[in-house]
Amino acid sequence: MIFLTSRLCLVSLLAVTVLVSTGARAETPAASAVAPYAPTAPVAASLKETFKDDFLIGVALNARQFTDTDAQATAFIAREFNSATAENDMKWEGLEPKPSTFRFEQADKFIDFCRKHELVAIGHNLCWHAQLPSWVSKPEPGQETLTKEVLLARLKNHVQTVAAHFKGKVLGWDVVNEAINDGNGEYRNSVFFRLIGKEYIALAFKWAREADPAAELYYNDYNLDANDAKRARAIELVKYLREQGAPIDGIGLQGHYNLTTPTAAKIDETIQMFADLGLKVVITELDVEAIRDSHVSGAVDANTGGAQPPPRRHFFPTMDILKSKVALTDAQVAQIEPLFAKATQEIGDAIKAGEFGLIREIRETTTDAIAKLLTEKQLPAYTEAMAVQLGAMMGPPPPPLTPELQRDLAQRYGEIFAVFMKHRQSITRVTFWGVRDSESWRRRSSPLLFDDSYQRKPAYDAVIAAGQIKN
Repeated sequence: MIFLTSRLCLVSLLAVTVLVSTGARAETPAASAVAPYAPTAPVAASLKETFKDDFLIGVALNARQFTDTDAQATAFIAREFNSATAENDMKWEGLEPKPSTFRFEQADKFIDFCRKHELVAIGHNLCWHAQLPSWVSKPEPGQETLTKEVLLARLKNHVQTVAAHFKGKVLGWDVVNEAINDGNGEYRNSVFFRLIGKEYIALAFKWAREADPAAELYYNDYNLDANDAKRARAIELVKYLREQGAPIDGIGLQGHYNLTTPTAAKIDETIQMFADLGLKVVITELDVEAIRDSHVSGAVDANTGGAQPPPRRHFFPTMDILKSKVALTDAQVAQIEPLFAKATQEIGDAIKAGEFGLIREIRETTTDAIAKLLTEKQLPAYTEAMAVQLGAMMGPPPPPLTPELQRDLAQRYGEIFAVFMKHRQSITRVTFWGVRDSESWRRRSSPLLFDDSYQRKPAYDAVIAAGQIKN
């Protein structure tokens, strides 16, 4: 058991020494019946200001947020955060949908947004088994099977073209994402591993450094602090990369937690183990599941028996609905139907693999791809049809957290940030995977510090309180 510093204890004492004070938030009924975990943060407080001397405070942004179409969201993001990651728009499928056909327009808008609002931009990601265009794993025309040489050439071209395009514009890259399985901790049987072996990871890091010598390079994965076998494999991977002369600057711990797993001690232990390797530690996708919900189960449940596949549902409107609502042409129908079929298959594969977080990403990528096929006149009806279907798929928003759950979430965030503060010499960034609950891939589990209306939860107060204790 790892011994945690007095910071944890001091933050915990706030629960019994501070009375409730009114703040700029919507209170749940009978909230005063539950003792607060931490004092209400001052109205003028912000996350980035609280941790300015400790580490960057980042957030994952979707395209609607970084295109400056929502003034409230823009002001809110600029107030609370000083770093940002593009949730989907810098992944392979979006940047290189066809061989050597690169589309940087949307990602460039993300970079421009970061510059305008003084956010340190993070690249996510250069190589991942998911959201990968189908052509990457298909043979060249005239070939029966995909060869190692062809796949290596595709990987090198993508990594170097993308890293070079954003040279000097991002602080760092998640070079390889989620290359290790849960459970036994073996390497994931992706197309890259099957044809190339683990060498593909070392090569990706080398190629990224060649394209942008100044960018920090990270390996990013989930459950490294919840699965000992997976963590051991990641440590082995770091040592292997160094033996191969592949540059790695940091480890990305995604931080998809729930109220109990992993323990604060396990998080503490894991951070220390990677710091002892001389790596920067980055918390890359933080959220905490407050409500257990079968179809939004998080990473800490993956392949452990805790996550069950969601009930079968329609993730997109039917073509008949789109034809009637959007007035699609026959040519548009012919283009859209294969996109729906591909996305439905990918969602089914994600469900089978227990990777429920991919469902939203696949749906958003497909939604954006279809929007590019429509006219400006068709877009409003299309947007409405997709929104109606999303509401039917997701069901109603979750009920407000009970006072007890609000306190439990606050306590959990407080103990997590107490660990982060203990390791603030090693941690360089903490990024939340979403701005507010309504935009989270775990929406129905109320996982973030802000509710659907941008109101601070008591968990926000706990995080601010933890940041003020700098032993």
